[in-house]
Amino acid sequence: MSLSEAEKSRKSSSMYNTLTKEIPSFSSERDTSLFNILRGFEEFVLNSDGIIISSNLEAVNVTGYEEWEVIGNHLSIFYPPEDSPFIKAAADLKVAVEKGQVIVHDWRVKKRNTKFWAKMKITTLFNQARQATGYKVVLKDTTHKALYNHRVKRIKDEYLNLFNNSYTGIFKFRIKDFQVLLLNEKATEIIGQEEYNELTFRQLFHHEQVFDAFIQRLNDHKKVEGFEFQINKTGREERWASVSCRYFHEHGFVEGILIDVTDSKKQMMELQRLNHELDQFIYHASHDLRSPLTTILGLVNLISLDEPTPLIAKDLVSITYNNKTHLQPETIDFDVEIRSILKEFHHQFDHVQAFLTIEGQHEFATDSVRFRTIVRNLISNALKYHNPHIDTPFLKILIQNNGDHAVISVADNGIGIEDAHLYKIFGMFFRATERSKGTGLGLYIVKSMVDKLGGQIQVTSRHEEGTTFSVELPRLLFSDN
Repeated sequence: MSLSEAEKSRKSSSMYNTLTKEIPSFSSERDTSLFNILRGFEEFVLNSDGIIISSNLEAVNVTGYEEWEVIGNHLSIFYPPEDSPFIKAAADLKVAVEKGQVIVHDWRVKKRNTKFWAKMKITTLFNQARQATGYKVVLKDTTHKALYNHRVKRIKDEYLNLFNNSYTGIFKFRIKDFQVLLLNEKATEIIGQEEYNELTFRQLFHHEQVFDAFIQRLNDHKKVEGFEFQINKTGREERWASVSCRYFHEHGFVEGILIDVTDSKKQMMELQRLNHELDQFIYHASHDLRSPLTTILGLVNLISLDEPTPLIAKDLVSITYNNKTHLQPETIDFDVEIRSILKEFHHQFDHVQAFLTIEGQHEFATDSVRFRTIVRNLISNALKYHNPHIDTPFLKILIQNNGDHAVISVADNGIGIEDAHLYKIFGMFFRATERSKGTGLGLYIVKSMVDKLGGQIQVTSRHEEGTTFSVELPRLLFSDN
């Protein structure tokens, strides 16, 4: 049968009065005791034998005991039965006497033998003769804290395991100045840096504009995934990395991972190079084949003309001559050469007035065969395509010779060339008008020979108003041989 409340109170009071005669008063500890009560600690006062003589259990109940149930019991009441509780409690009290105070972290038991992880602080109470007269014990249930610390430690261990793994580089840098705060061993291997104390994240990037793009994306999205960049060279071959990270704005740092993608990047670059070479091959092959095919088709067209003329063979001979024969400088007389060519066309085009003007009487050397071919073709075109509907068709030839260069201009007031055809006239087999009965090789030959002589040719024309060709040739030098 349980005791009545009055009996419990009387028993507690009687035992307290009897036992407290053995120790002095410690009323100066009142404030500390009150503070312990507020913090949720259980506080006990023990006599020199370790018997509990008072507690604050009426305010806080950590162990599950009421005050009357613990008073008169030894401190070992809170020790697990399997730990030889009395011996272990006595050992803790002995250490407290030797050191004045001891803090023990260990398992303790509640009223119904439920274990909890406890922090027990035992302070020895001494009299003026430095004799131990008792103990003050503060007991706290730290199970939740212990579990929390255990979880934190486990998370920390998992993080360190990840941090130190040999497959992924981990980094951390400060956003305001990009100072690297942390690199694991794999990250230092990837970037080729053994130390990072004075390293900024910007210095990892070979190209600053790429780093600027990385930071811009980080600021915009607060995270970056799979951003590839070339690592700044450190005397090694080119290396590439992929970075994925998150910006912790409230803390002012960026944390993420680095992955070495050098091999895959090189494979991609090699594939791009091969694709480029394939494109170039196809391009050049198509153009290299186009030229001979065009020539063959042109020759077929020439052969299939209804009325083939000796002019075809003559033009083909001129092309072969220009391609195969070296330059042979000769001093020429512009007046004699031009008048000789004009005489060839006089009977056929006697209704076209021809004018010749020569400025400068300097000696001039050039390849006479190519020069005659150029001038003959330009004069021939001017005469053939004169305007039959005007009263005074003309041909004006102006030669300006300064000794180093000669400019030959052939101008007419003929039918002219339409703008749409002007850029095509030097092409092989091109004929700008239906009036043309030629091979379409004349101006092609002119351009080829001007190029061979190191000169330039220009043309201006207005449809139904006339055309002007201007050829500038450099003076050729005679070889010592």
